[in-house]
Amino acid sequence: MNKFLTFVLFLFLIVQGIGAEEVEHRLIPVDDTYTYSDNTIRGMEDLLKTYHSTAGAQFRRITFLKFDISSLSPFAQSVKLRLYTNGFQAGGDNAHQFDLYPVKINTWSEDDITFLNFTEKAGTDMTSPVLASYIVPAGQALPAQYIEFSGANLTRYITDSLAAGKQYVSIRLREKNVVKNGAAGVIVEFHSKENESGFTPELIVVEKDVELLRASDIRVDGVRIEGFLESVYRYVCRLPYNTTVIPDVSATAKYGDTSVSVTQAAGLTGTEASRTAKISISKGEDMLTYSIVFELLPPPNDARLSDMLINGKSLEFFDKEKTAYVVYLPYSAEEVPEITVVPNEPGAVTRIENALSVDSSSPESERTTSLYVTSGDKTETRIYRVEFRRLPKLDIILGIGQSNMAGRADFSAYTGAMQDVFLLTPAGEFENASNPMNKYSNIRKDISLQKLGPSYSCALKLQEYMHKPVAFVVNAQGGSSITTWYQPGKSNYDASVVRAKEAQRFGRIRGVIWHQGESDSGNAGTYMEKLKTMVENLRKDLNEPDLYFVAGELAYWRGGGTGSTAFNTMIRTIAANIPNSDWISAEGCTPLIDNSDPHFDAPSAILLGERYAEKLIGAVFNTTATDQPEQIKLPLLKHHAGGLTVVTHQDPVWLKITDLTGRSVYQHLLQAHQSVDLKVNKGIYLLSFRQNEQHYTRKIMIQ
Repeated sequence: MNKFLTFVLFLFLIVQGIGAEEVEHRLIPVDDTYTYSDNTIRGMEDLLKTYHSTAGAQFRRITFLKFDISSLSPFAQSVKLRLYTNGFQAGGDNAHQFDLYPVKINTWSEDDITFLNFTEKAGTDMTSPVLASYIVPAGQALPAQYIEFSGANLTRYITDSLAAGKQYVSIRLREKNVVKNGAAGVIVEFHSKENESGFTPELIVVEKDVELLRASDIRVDGVRIEGFLESVYRYVCRLPYNTTVIPDVSATAKYGDTSVSVTQAAGLTGTEASRTAKISISKGEDMLTYSIVFELLPPPNDARLSDMLINGKSLEFFDKEKTAYVVYLPYSAEEVPEITVVPNEPGAVTRIENALSVDSSSPESERTTSLYVTSGDKTETRIYRVEFRRLPKLDIILGIGQSNMAGRADFSAYTGAMQDVFLLTPAGEFENASNPMNKYSNIRKDISLQKLGPSYSCALKLQEYMHKPVAFVVNAQGGSSITTWYQPGKSNYDASVVRAKEAQRFGRIRGVIWHQGESDSGNAGTYMEKLKTMVENLRKDLNEPDLYFVAGELAYWRGGGTGSTAFNTMIRTIAANIPNSDWISAEGCTPLIDNSDPHFDAPSAILLGERYAEKLIGAVFNTTATDQPEQIKLPLLKHHAGGLTVVTHQDPVWLKITDLTGRSVYQHLLQAHQSVDLKVNKGIYLLSFRQNEQHYTRKIMIQ
């Protein structure tokens, strides 16, 4: 039976009081902001504020903080939150009581939350339990200093979140009392993570080191658990469907001065508790518990795959229920990739018929690998197919910046796949692009925040102009400052260069579109020097010394409050400061919400993208769309009633027909000496031919 055992590891644990040395972690927020009734997005400001009012919610200031706790173990023993305040003078009529509360939803972002939407974004207010409080008695002053929040409720909130497998926790800070000094309300200020003082909010977590209580070995029926790790405390052991005997679990402690006890599972069916064996390692009153959960595999009638590997790498986005895939290969690919598979059921039988070619001129059948899976009981068979498509050498654009490059506008009207536009995926491959274009950014915020940005219309306009494939690497992060972008060693710079280099095996990076500055709009005087440094570093690290760079202006309507007027005046000097660069205007753009919002609405995102494309076309692609193949190689066109006949010569040709609105009517790879009859309605059409990396477009009329 042991040879049928398979194990799946889950990072989870059950722990009951441990004692050893302590380890301290200091976390700063990934997002912090406060809300006020003017509905301004405050996430990029350097202060957080609190104030309570019984006169109405519109007078209150409430602070939100979000922390990434994925680096913590669930052995947190104590937690405290430290906030640096500018303090206040003596004379308040009530005590300042600052209370911390949990927040229901952790997908909110500092550049997306306002007074009007914070209930929707963060969830309805939770008023119990109070996680921790800090009180300054009435009338007393508070000097500038860090104040600390701690206690059992705050610690339990973090440990419960860790045990539930959460990556983020959010905390709401509000004042309990209305505090006035005379007629004026006392608004308390705290430093945000953007504050240049360096006194950032800190979540300090002290963990117990459980080294002395760990197991060195766990066995099921005498066989060591595959992939056993001392720091993984929960395992799932899957058994053949007809297993009736409960496996025996045994363990060895890592250190001899501890004791080991094992509680065997009660059965193989029923609740998880009854199917779980527990191993407890103790020393004195301290105890650490490992769990082994047994699950029966389904009967052997499964003809699905659990994984498909191409040249040893798992196929990205593989779904065992999906049977047809298209894999795009770089222009240099010559050999058919090797595919190996992992059946979902261990007893299933597989057979592979490999593709014969990856040449784009070969028929689809010759470029397709077929995989046949037959279930162990031979009652079910399923066929998976992988079509390989070799791309030409791609022109690649890198789109980087903050939220306006990521996109915050609704894209429900722009959801379709983009013909001949490709987007870099997380695994460093390319797929047909679709919105949101920033969905695969390795630095993005929650996927729900990624919407319509300028890269979408930029890509469409470039492809329409060049009549050949174009590719994008979009790697933006909302709320990010140029200080995270401008040189190696900075987080966003390093992450984006990794993505850009992955794309280079498919072609050449021809340009960068950059929309960033909302976080730095008050620093127009020092911004250009950092931008120049960033462009120089990108050109060096991507080995593109003349890489074209285009920056976008900020929203005009925020000129007074955020300094976008001064920022835009500065960005218009880019060509004088950075060779081979330019800027695009934000004139005519409109806000997503209102004039307090730095984000562009959908029509504005489309407009900005087209302006980026116009700059790229003028500086980079102004000679690539008019090259005409030798006339003898162009297909012969024969007009007839109700349509058109296309006859190719000695070379294959890719034909695409669109109407004057850009709607695709027909597209197909025509083989050499092939004739095809097309039924086309009366009207005017554009015929685009692609042949041997050359492109030609002509207009025809069907009468």
